[in-house]
Amino acid sequence: MPAIANVVINDGAATPVAHTLSPSTKDDKGVVLFEQILPVPVNSLGAKRLTYSQRKIRDNRQQLTGQTRVIFTLDNPTLETLGTNAAGLPPPPTRAYVEDVRIEFTLADRSTKQERKDIRVLTANLLAHAMAVAAIDDLQPSY
Repeated sequence: MPAIANVVINDGAATPVAHTLSPSTKDDKGVVLFEQILPVPVNSLGAKRLTYSQRKIRDNRQQLTGQTRVIFTLDNPTLETLGTNAAGLPPPPTRAYVEDVRIEFTLADRSTKQERKDIRVLTANLLAHAMAVAAIDDLQPSY
């Protein structure tokens, strides 16, 4: 079992920037990692956030089903500053909107490592496919 550690992922800029997400909390629901943004203190409203959970799936009678669910959620918020206060100073930024993604895998406990690797790699390759790129980057629906 790997230890919880920083996750470093590159963005999609012309010159990619590496974003380091550091573990913040771990509880029975999973792990939360935040990007530590300078200057300190971090405005957590604008921090990229990654959550990860993994658990055995149970049925309605709380019996194990022989499956494991792995979920990753990545949030990329955008902040904005609206107006100025009476003294002419800008207020703290607020969250304008969030781009987010949730990837959920349901994996049979009896599947092979190669089968689990295949679904992970197929998912990564799907996101690089021209159809997915046009739909996500350019908001172009397929016809």
